[in-house]
Amino acid sequence: MRDRRLEQTIQRIERALARIGAAADAAASGSKPTQDLADRHEAMRSKVRAELDRLDRVIGELEQ
Repeated sequence: MRDRRLEQTIQRIERALARIGAAADAAASGSKPTQDLADRHEAMRSKVRAELDRLDRVIGELEQ
């Protein structure tokens, strides 16, 4: 059960990182970022940061 949740968490993080990468690529291609895009980017970064913190805790528990 833990392994499954851990795998799901990793998959969610990977999807979020892919979305962040796509947004960064779009911004680098010359399109002007809008405030909405900047807000969504920051929200996504916060979610990824929270998930990574959670993942660190899970890994710490598994190492005990």
